[in-house]
Amino acid sequence: LSGRSPTPRRYDAPAACSLMLFSEALPGHVNLCDVLEAIDYHQAIRKHIGDERWEERRVRADELLQKLQGAKVSPRSFSLLHRAVSVACAKKDGPSEELKALSSATSKAVCDKDPEGACPICLAGWRADDSVLVLSCNHVLHVDCFWKMITAAGSDALRGRCRVCRAPVHWGPVARSNLRCILASALAAALVRQQQAGGGLSQSDVAEYCSRVSEEIGESFHDIWTEVPYQLLKVRQKALPNSEMANLQRLF
Repeated sequence: LSGRSPTPRRYDAPAACSLMLFSEALPGHVNLCDVLEAIDYHQAIRKHIGDERWEERRVRADELLQKLQGAKVSPRSFSLLHRAVSVACAKKDGPSEELKALSSATSKAVCDKDPEGACPICLAGWRADDSVLVLSCNHVLHVDCFWKMITAAGSDALRGRCRVCRAPVHWGPVARSNLRCILASALAAALVRQQQAGGGLSQSDVAEYCSRVSEEIGESFHDIWTEVPYQLLKVRQKALPNSEMANLQRLF
């Protein structure tokens, strides 16, 4: 990707920063300090130049996939790359075409490696259009099944471990950031559905779910707890009347 600009310029900082974020998907040793700095730089650059210019200058998934054509890329690396590109993407109005392309690349890599395999949670065989997560032990499960696994009761002793081999599951800071957002969004959506149905969860119930997410992905409870009301704000205009949404916000 070094040829995307004939000479280095200051406005190529988004390209360099996005590549630093994506480095978490590389196999082998990754410099954790570089990745943590990239997360900070990512926020600072976007704040300085705005989301539109960030999107224009960052490295995109189609560029990465073109460079990776013919290379031996593991399902785990594709899965982590998907998480990292999701973090880098400034547009959050649903899965973009580049994220769909990375999801397809991940599921294809899983199908190619284990064509007779199945999700250990729902036992369904792998399909090319599946949305999957590849754990650090290289076992694979559906993204939706990951959420169901977290919300299921009776598996506290296995929090943060693969349900197949029981190995501890490791996520880097970029992947944890993405998982925190998508799992908090799933919890926010569940809260809204409960409210629409005339029910609701208590503050202790919500705290229990946040604790499960925290233990599962290795993120702090505080970060999960503060992410959920942020995700609630993103759906307030289209989901519930203001008075009912206010009741949910009071849980936090």
